[in-house]
Amino acid sequence: MAAVRVNVNPEVLMWAVDYSQKGMEAFEKKFTMFPRWLDQSEQPTVKQLEDMARFAYVPFGYLMLSEKPDIKIRKIEDFRTSHNCGFHTSGEYSAELRDTIIDIRRRQEWLREYKEEQEYAPIPFIGSIHTDLIDEAVVEKICKELRLPVDWRDRIDSKQAAFHYFLDIIESKGVVVFVNGIVGNNTHRKLRVEEFRGFALSDKLAPVIFINGSDAPAARLFTLLHELVHLFLGQDGLDDHTEPFCNRISAKILVPPALFHEQWHKNPEDFDALEKFFKVSQLVLYRMALSLEKINDEEYARWIALYNKKHQGKKKSAGGNFYNVVPYRAGRSFCRYVREALHEGRMSYREAYQLLGVRGSTFENVMKSTEGRG
Repeated sequence: MAAVRVNVNPEVLMWAVDYSQKGMEAFEKKFTMFPRWLDQSEQPTVKQLEDMARFAYVPFGYLMLSEKPDIKIRKIEDFRTSHNCGFHTSGEYSAELRDTIIDIRRRQEWLREYKEEQEYAPIPFIGSIHTDLIDEAVVEKICKELRLPVDWRDRIDSKQAAFHYFLDIIESKGVVVFVNGIVGNNTHRKLRVEEFRGFALSDKLAPVIFINGSDAPAARLFTLLHELVHLFLGQDGLDDHTEPFCNRISAKILVPPALFHEQWHKNPEDFDALEKFFKVSQLVLYRMALSLEKINDEEYARWIALYNKKHQGKKKSAGGNFYNVVPYRAGRSFCRYVREALHEGRMSYREAYQLLGVRGSTFENVMKSTEGRG
């Protein structure tokens, strides 16, 4: 039987090339007949179009449209990058970041609608602070809201454990947190730390934090707190004052100045000992030491250079054991709401599979591992 061929609009094919950000050369190498599809001297088969859709990261149906799709993505101006500054919104997102934002917004929109239908109460601390408040008042308010005990460090034995400790608390307050170092479950599409470390999507009913799982555990903890401060501000964007503010507050929550003074007196310039005590990255400690005038600008630059040299070339994992990391990719507390919707008959299993990006036994394992979350 002859293969079924499809008449495709060349403008749609060119749109797919642009959307993928892979360039024409990559498409011509992958699909040798691609130039003939463009000049319509030959038509692709259904199988070839399916392969192209996967290669371009677009739904198959889009390639069948008579006109090129008009996909709009709302920009997120707050990206904590590896240089600890905001993402320049004049630049373009990578295809990986773009598709991650689309996916997380889709989940957030579903969650908002579900919580509205179920008459969930708004989360009171969203938008409850502003940058005109003094740092100490903001830190006190956030710590009080989180019910963070003064001695929490005594209960934690590592930076990784500290991250999970704060993750549990923040999720219990109604914030959905996703941790992923790739697009969905596609291990061929890694998220670059150089582009972003995390972002927040503020919403009174469905606030979301996304953490780039490719980053180091200690950096993830600071990003989690940084994005939480944005939610307390009620924003997922930034202005000239917001980023330094969020960085300061996050640092003071993790490394209270008075406690830093005390530990510095015991271990002056022993950043290994300070790191072990505070359970945070040494980069945070260098900045705190500088701000409290324990070291000067020249010493700060020297410590940063030594740190970068020590960690240069070290690979960061985008994941780990599949069944261990999938609940974090899917959002542990997010899965709770999906489970509720399924049990109440407000969602089909097919819809749940599509929303979480997993199905079958993997879906069942994720649901089981996230019971009681949220």
